Amino acid sequence: MTARTSHRGTVVLGVSSSIAAYKAADLTSKLVQSGVDVHVVMTQNATNLVRPQTFRTLSQHPVITDLWSVPDWRPEHIALAELAQVLVIAPATANVLAKLANGIADDALTTFALAHEGPLIVAPAMNPRMWRNPAVRENCRRLQGRGVTIVAPESGRVACGTDTEPGRLADVSRIVSTTLAHLAGLSLRRDSTDRQKILVTAGPTREVIDPVRFISNKSSGKMGYACAEMALAAGHDVTLISGPAATAPPPGCRFIAIESAADMAVTVRREFPDCNLLIMCAAVGDYRPATPAQQKIKKTKGKLTLTLERTEDILAIVASLRKPTQKVVGFAAETVNVDANAVEKLHAKKLDMIVANDVSRQDAGFGTDENVVTLYLPDGTKHSLPRMLKIDVAAEILRHTLPL
Repeated sequence: MTARTSHRGTVVLGVSSSIAAYKAADLTSKLVQSGVDVHVVMTQNATNLVRPQTFRTLSQHPVITDLWSVPDWRPEHIALAELAQVLVIAPATANVLAKLANGIADDALTTFALAHEGPLIVAPAMNPRMWRNPAVRENCRRLQGRGVTIVAPESGRVACGTDTEPGRLADVSRIVSTTLAHLAGLSLRRDSTDRQKILVTAGPTREVIDPVRFISNKSSGKMGYACAEMALAAGHDVTLISGPAATAPPPGCRFIAIESAADMAVTVRREFPDCNLLIMCAAVGDYRPATPAQQKIKKTKGKLTLTLERTEDILAIVASLRKPTQKVVGFAAETVNVDANAVEKLHAKKLDMIVANDVSRQDAGFGTDENVVTLYLPDGTKHSLPRMLKIDVAAEILRHTLPL
């Protein structure tokens, strides 16, 4: 087994015999491109779908397919278990889920899974009828009860032609994001007595103009979702309140969907008293139409004037409810005077930290997977971060706010 350094860590990717096995090649490639050292373990049946040489080429490591091809004196699965930090099984068949749930180890992959002591991420892929089978769902519940992260399958076309029910392997980008979060989360993990309740807001809000139009902003929700995913990977209980976003909620969070700034204000008011840390990442609209039209506004030759009114100041609401044991992190999305505006907001809102970013940049921020931010603390401390993935920004935010 060759050793290779990586700034992120080492992942074992388990590949089982779903037709989605070919997507595991893309997953391997994207993890390697992200700086992850990937070792692949395949079931024998999976090798009938994708040749091991594909994964050997992409990972630059030998591929384990059975327990009897041992290159040195140590059992290969034990040697690899000592090296691996996270185990990802994608795709995971119903058969593999059953074996994992019941501790069966009858091949290289399931034997390695029993030897692995770190985080386990499982991405099922199968026919929708199989996915909704009570036995499969019960096996998933048992695994989740042991702390396994299940990246649930998505609706879409599968091998049998069905495209309306879940069963298809989750998008590779979701699996990559979850994996990177768990790698980064290893350094943030605490024991069970330090488990915190973390509330995250994310995404844009929409303010109705008429039944078919609304005012919104360019927020994709990716930064807030990354914060939620990182907090989950670090072992905390997470509630995510989100406006409309295209990103799927991280597996394991309690998810609350909202639409408007008023919805967000009501939900934060309800959820905040029970949390230890609030990360207020949502891009909440500052104004809304004072009187939304009940019918669609028809186009005319003249100008249309909308009268706008201020929305609720959610951080002011939080300040009135806040207990001394709670921390609040805010965000400042600015286009000019970024530093000055962020520091002013930090002190005016009495925040424990503010995360400032210049959203006029084209290479980071809204809609991208990367961000360039500066963290400001009330004592004047300033941490300027280089451009990095939003999941890594989330890790830095938690690193500077936890433990409470």
